[in-house]
Parts: sequence; structure tokens; C-alpha cells
Amino acid sequence: MSLRRRDRRLLRGVALCLVMTAILTSSVDAEAPEPCRKHKNSEQKIALTFDDGPHKAYTEEILEILDEYGIKATFFVVGSNVEKHPELVKREMEAGHEIGNHTYSHPHLTNIEADTLYREMLETETILMNLTEFRPKLFRPPEGVYSQTVSTTLERLDYIPILWTVDTNDWKKPTAEAIAQTVVEHTEPGVIILCHDFVSGKSNTPAALRIFIPKLMEQGYQFVTVSELLMSE
Repeated sequence: MSLRRRDRRLLRGVALCLVMTAILTSSVDAEAPEPCRKHKNSEQKIALTFDDGPHKAYTEEILEILDEYGIKATFFVVGSNVEKHPELVKREMEAGHEIGNHTYSHPHLTNIEADTLYREMLETETILMNLTEFRPKLFRPPEGVYSQTVSTTLERLDYIPILWTVDTNDWKKPTAEAIAQTVVEHTEPGVIILCHDFVSGKSNTPAALRIFIPKLMEQGYQFVTVSELLMSE
């Protein structure tokens, strides 16, 4: 498929996603255009995403699990963590996973100034460009806070806002079984699943992946990157 055709399909997918997304949550400014939370499709495609990494231990373990099952995911990375573990981001790219921007320092966005957010995003983008020669096009706001300020900044930098459909709350450290149950019970074609590859202390996310990934694959679901999900029909 030509790059131009892929770009057209991606843009079409984004447009459909914006139309079909659910009503805004309380954390979203009602004046801002709706970010993407899911993209329904007829192919049972879903997107598995990870926030806040890379982490020196958990990211590597998660990459090994994804490789074991032969699936791709999208990692929304924090720039300061990329600086600490650049080799892990290179490994993500080499394995065919997608990289998204998650700011440089993971600030609270409720009252952030536009220039501050711009610098946060641009710094992470620059780090990734210098490391991988790749410019991300997807952005996930920390804590899912989406306002007119965020929207305007994304438009200024030409990013697509991505939230999620299924929240595992794995950062709160529920059991692996509880995380897996949440995912399995709420998954349907087109969902975007939120996990974290950076959790302070003990993380149950890797163990949960080993439970819910094979269960969903048995049900016919296909794990794809977010961009691939947006291009699906």
C-alpha cells in the first residue's frame, strides 16, 4: 500500500473515530473537540497501549510477552524516561511497535499553560527524533485530561489525541486476575486498552497480559497498533 493511500486511510479513520467516540467525561473540556477513544471495525481489531515508560524492568518483560504472542502495541512514552532507557525505545521500534508522545515530565494538565505543554511535547519529540529518527503523530495526555489548551497545542504540533476505552487501573496495583477480568469483560471490536509499563513498586501488569492476551486471541481479536486500528474498516 502506498504511503499516500495509507495516510488517506488514517485520516479517514481519525475522522470516523471522532464522530463515533462516546460523550465527554468530566475530565474533558466541553469546548474542546473530542479525542479518539475507540474505532469500531468489522475485523475485531483492538489496540493495546502502555503509558509512562520505558521502565528498566517492566518494559523489557512486556516486550518479551508481546513478542511471545506475536502482537504489536503502542507505547506512549515519557521523555525523561526515554533519556534514562533509550535502548528500550529502540527495541520497541525495532520490534514494530508504535511510539506515542506522553510529554516530557508527565505534568498535571488541569491548569497547564499552552507554552509549557508545547515545550513538554516538543522536548519528547526531539528526543525521539534524535534517538530513532521517528516523529510521533499520536499524543496521550497524562491522566486523560483533555482541554481546549491541550487541543490547541495538539493542533499547533499536528498530533492526534488518543485516550482509551478500557481502563485497567493497573497503576493502582489490582491483582493480575482482576486486571484481566476488566479487560476481557469490557473488550469489543475497536477498543483501546490502557495499561502502564511504568508502575512504581510491584506491577501485576505483565502477569495480567499472560492471562487476557490468549483469551482475547481465542475469541478472534486482533491486536494492532493505534494507527492500524484507525485505518481499519
